[in-house]
Amino acid sequence: NQTELREVREALPDTPLLANTGVTIDTVADIFSLTDGCVIGSHLKHNGDTWSAVDPERVRKFMDKVETLH
Repeated sequence: NQTELREVREALPDTPLLANTGVTIDTVADIFSLTDGCVIGSHLKHNGDTWSAVDPERVRKFMDKVETLH
C-alpha cells in the first residue's frame, strides 16, 4: 500500500525501504518514488499466477519500464 510506504518513508527517511507487494508495471514508478527497491513475485509469472513459471516477456517489459525510471 503506497500510503503505508509513504508513512514509513516519512518516519524513517534514512532507512532503506523495499516494497514487497503490489509492485506491477503500472505501479512501479510510483513505488520507486517512495522506496529504494522492490521484491517482485507473481507479477512476473505467467498470467500473474504465483504458482506459474516466470514469464520472460513479462520480465522484459517490466525491466524496460524500470530502466526508464533511472
